[in-house]
Amino acid sequence: MKKQTLSLIGVLSLLLVAGAAFAQSTVESNVPFSFTVNNTVLPAGAYRISPAGIGGVVLIKGADKGSAKLVSLNAVESSDVAERTKLVFHCYGRNHCFLYEVWIAGQSRGRQLPKSAVEKELTASLASENVTVMAKAR
Repeated sequence: MKKQTLSLIGVLSLLLVAGAAFAQSTVESNVPFSFTVNNTVLPAGAYRISPAGIGGVVLIKGADKGSAKLVSLNAVESSDVAERTKLVFHCYGRNHCFLYEVWIAGQSRGRQLPKSAVEKELTASLASENVTVMAKAR
């Protein structure tokens, strides 16, 4: 029983460290197309994604200072470590791209946005394509 408790404490500690590493990182990227976050369309341009509190809330802010959005992201894990810091978008046709995931190089845990009602509607009628945009972590 004592061994199981110590193992559980070890696993929880690793999860907290991985979550803390993401929570402390700011990601910057130049997105070459407009995209949607929740129900807000953000124009193409340079963006910074930075922690805005606890619980996976981040601020997505455009360099033009007019584009900003607070969103809550969910944790997502991969069996592989991310080779590069990147943003992943779901794109439906040429005009409908949605920010989907944020990954930081060297980590196997990223962050994922839940699908909005608009994206769910598009999913039902159109095929999506994942589009990756490289970014950098600070």
